[in-house]
Amino acid sequence: MKRLVILRAALGLWCMALIQGCLLCQEVITGFSESVEDILALTDEYDPASLLEGLSELKEYPVRINGGDEKEISRLFFLTEFQVMVLADHVRKNGSVITLYELALLPAFDRNTVMLMAPYISLESPGEAGGKGYGRTTVTLTSSARFSGEDNDTEGVRSLFKVRHERELIDFGLTAENDPGERFTFRSAPGTDFLSGYLGFRGKKIIDRVIVGDYALRFGEGVALNSSRWMGSWLSSPSFMSGRSAAMPYTSSEENDFFRGICIAIGDVNSGVLLFGSSNMIDARPLYDEDSSVTAVSNLVRGGVHVTESQMAARNSLTETVAGLRLTTGADRIRGGVTAMSTWFSQPILPDRSKTENIHAFEGDRLLNLSADCRAGTGPVLLFAEAALSLPGSWAATAGLRAKPSGRVTFNLLARHFSPDYHAFHAGAYKAGSGSGNETGIAASLHLEAARHLFVTAAADHYRIPGPRYRSASSSYGSRIEIKGEYLPRDDISLRLSFTSSSREYDAASETGIASSVIHARQQVGFVLNYGPAAGVRLTTRASASAITPSGERGYLLCQDLSYSFHRVPLRLWFRYLLCSTGGWDSRLYAWENDLLSSFSVPALYGEATRLFLMLSWKSAEKMEARVKYAFTDSRNGLKQEVKGQVRISF
Repeated sequence: MKRLVILRAALGLWCMALIQGCLLCQEVITGFSESVEDILALTDEYDPASLLEGLSELKEYPVRINGGDEKEISRLFFLTEFQVMVLADHVRKNGSVITLYELALLPAFDRNTVMLMAPYISLESPGEAGGKGYGRTTVTLTSSARFSGEDNDTEGVRSLFKVRHERELIDFGLTAENDPGERFTFRSAPGTDFLSGYLGFRGKKIIDRVIVGDYALRFGEGVALNSSRWMGSWLSSPSFMSGRSAAMPYTSSEENDFFRGICIAIGDVNSGVLLFGSSNMIDARPLYDEDSSVTAVSNLVRGGVHVTESQMAARNSLTETVAGLRLTTGADRIRGGVTAMSTWFSQPILPDRSKTENIHAFEGDRLLNLSADCRAGTGPVLLFAEAALSLPGSWAATAGLRAKPSGRVTFNLLARHFSPDYHAFHAGAYKAGSGSGNETGIAASLHLEAARHLFVTAAADHYRIPGPRYRSASSSYGSRIEIKGEYLPRDDISLRLSFTSSSREYDAASETGIASSVIHARQQVGFVLNYGPAAGVRLTTRASASAITPSGERGYLLCQDLSYSFHRVPLRLWFRYLLCSTGGWDSRLYAWENDLLSSFSVPALYGEATRLFLMLSWKSAEKMEARVKYAFTDSRNGLKQEVKGQVRISF
């Protein structure tokens, strides 16, 4: 079987290399997308949906940095306040940015940050941006269907409808979604299973921003509040600092982690106050008394799929009410803020204490969160810190620095401590594990231009889990190492190599007595070659392998991508052929895929599998585009097929 897989892989890659024609450059797979693959391979608990949808929207509507407008530049949510200020000030003083290379020379910027920005910015001048007085409206309709021989809740049709309007002072949006198997009904529902919307106002004087409806918040380093989940576990990121503190309209289809109400921002970038209030119905697992009346909930439920009986029982079964404020002040080189937030639940949360992972879980119906954060420094050195307290519960803190001693070197350092009984339901600080608490660690990364056209990143993270958690009845340790190299000898060719290693302690399997611990480790290597053999031609070849101990599982993946654009008709084509062979789920591998607009696809591949997709884009006019995608995965579990279609109109 393995010989057959290798033969098919070699034949497939060889055939791809022979394809000639008028090809168009494939959408670049950024370092972030590859890091998402690594993070997903380490945990089943990380959900990048909201973040990846945000990046997709930035790619559709690039940030026009040459206007020198801090509000426009701050749409790049991964930039800090200092970086936004430096870039806006540079444009105002020196005029429009001509190339990306000059951005890397600015204080607080480096090559990795600029490469992260590249797909999401426009260098057109303010005059070229133009636009009519009534603003810009975009309507997107997406439908997808999955088919296989298995009976599960992922079968069926998923529909998604989005409307978004942006004007200088007013903006609004609407999102409606039904997951596979969910019915379109007006019985105890607004037609669709999930309906979200907002109305926003941008002020020019005292009132900076008002959002009525659904919104997301990000303050400080995310220890107390970061519903946009930017940082996550990205170890090799350009910086461990969270992005700019902000209140943003909520446009994702993730159904639980957002606020529904009103927020008002008063002041400017240096000082101000933000008031927010929310009352949102979220999913939770109900607990019943003898009369079948709901008396409490055991835990919150993520995912947003409502098909089975238990999923329907959890749907919108808990009301979360939140009220809070944030005060900020500072100058160009130092800024700080304090946040206070109170949360009430309509039913008390009563976790099952018989489960080890719930020993330190939140219990009750009220929670108070307090935090203070600070950022200081100039271009060469930036310092950041945040400390937070939860009542009931304990405390958490994170602090670090970002140093750029020369144009070729950037160094990041982060120390963190989250007490086991620290609670925050919308936190999103940098940490290796999920949840808001129960972790102490230190992480460091080095980004180096080792030679001309050669860039190297090395990062390490060592952490301790002080309290019990899932699959571990006592304190445990973990570590991660990432080494990545990129060689760019010419504009038409790039080569990336990566190595990641992670380990974590778990309880050893035992029937009686106190469980001993065993270290589970995962090593993975990756190779990506982007090559443009002629004008308009781009081929991407990928290979990766994983090794798991102590199980001894191994995994291998080979993949070839291409895109094709027709000159005489407005048609574009994407194609992928992939082969995978792994020993099981633990050695699974991920491969980022091109997908529909405002969508993403990072399928998990395991066992003996072949995956293929074909996607077409028809852009008949400047303001209209239609896409259709067909994909299938053939494995020992059978044939799984997926069909997606989308129409987007802008006016």
